[in-house]
Amino acid sequence: MKRALIRSLRPMGLGLLGGLVAISLHQSITPQPSLPIAILDRGSLLNTLDDTQPESDRAERIRIFESAARHLADAGYLVIDRGWVIAAPEDFYVDLDTRSP
Repeated sequence: MKRALIRSLRPMGLGLLGGLVAISLHQSITPQPSLPIAILDRGSLLNTLDDTQPESDRAERIRIFESAARHLADAGYLVIDRGWVIAAPEDFYVDLDTRSP
């Protein structure tokens, strides 16, 4: 009985081992994404702001939103708001003043 069990489990173990080798090989060959992206919806934030709220409360919520975008950019994320880049890591900015005349 034990031998029959071992005979049936051996191919399963070899199959699992082969699968693990294949997965690790695939992960080492496949390039990682070069830039993580975060999409924030500023329009939804503005729609949730109530006109009856004090201006300081509305300004604070917008400041928190922009702070979150800056923190994500500092962490290496490209931050997009419905198709517009609102914050990105420094090396993704193009300095237009360095163009040759």
